[in-house]
Amino acid sequence: MRKIVVGVLFLIITFFIFSMVFKNREPEPIISYVFDFEEEIDRDFWLVGPWGSFERSYESVAVSGGTVKLSSDVNGIMPYMLTRPIEIRDGDVITLKRKVKIQHGTDTFSGGIAMYQTSDIELLPETTDGEWFTSLGDGVFLVEYNYDLTSDLERPGRDIIRFLAADWEYNNNYTLITPIYDEWYNEVIVFDTRSNQISYRINNDEYKLNSYKLDRGNIRFFMHPYGTGYGNIIEIDSIEITVENKKLRR
Repeated sequence: MRKIVVGVLFLIITFFIFSMVFKNREPEPIISYVFDFEEEIDRDFWLVGPWGSFERSYESVAVSGGTVKLSSDVNGIMPYMLTRPIEIRDGDVITLKRKVKIQHGTDTFSGGIAMYQTSDIELLPETTDGEWFTSLGDGVFLVEYNYDLTSDLERPGRDIIRFLAADWEYNNNYTLITPIYDEWYNEVIVFDTRSNQISYRINNDEYKLNSYKLDRGNIRFFMHPYGTGYGNIIEIDSIEITVENKKLRR
C-alpha cells in the first residue's frame, strides 16, 4: 500500500513539474499589424501630417486602388506617415515588410523610412525642445533613398540607398545600396533585440548593421518623401509590422 501511495505521489509531482515546464515554454503571441490600403488610413494607428508639424493632415496623402501615395505633388504639402508607439520587450524581434515603388524628380530627393525608440504611449508625440523631429524619440536606423547631384552632402553617396545605423557618422556603421526606381519591390526590415542587429532586405539582397540596446519601451516607424521640386513619390501597396518574442526560455 505504501508503495502505491509513493507511486501516486511521484506521478502527481512529475505531472506538476511537466505542466509547469510546458506552460513556461508556451510561445508568446505574435503581435501583427497589417495594412492593405483598400480603405481609409487607420487614424488610430497612423498619424499623417505635414513636414515640420504634428497637426493631422490625412488629406495630404492619396489613398486609391489599394495604395497610398506620399508626395508633395498631391496638394503642395510635404507629408509623412508615423505609426503610433508599439510596445516592445526584451527578446522581441520587430519586422516591417513593405511593397513599395519609389520615384524621384529632377531636383533633390531624400525620402526614407526610419525607426525611433520612444517613451511615448500616445499617437501624437510629446513635444520636446529643439527641432520638431526630435520629439519622435531616439533614432535607431534610417533607410534613405537619396537623389542629389548638386549639393555638398554630409551623408555618403548621391544617387543611392543609404542604410544607416544611429552611429553611422563616427563608426562608419552604414552601407550603400544600388537604388531601384519606378518599379514595385519588396522591403523587409528586422530589428532583433536579442542581438541588437538590424537587417534590411530589398527583394533578395540582404544587408546587416549593428545597433544599440533599446531601453525606452516603445518604437515608432516614420516614412516620408522629402525632397525639393516635383516628382518625388513614395507609393506603398502594403505594410505589415510584426512583433514576436523569441527570448530563450529555460
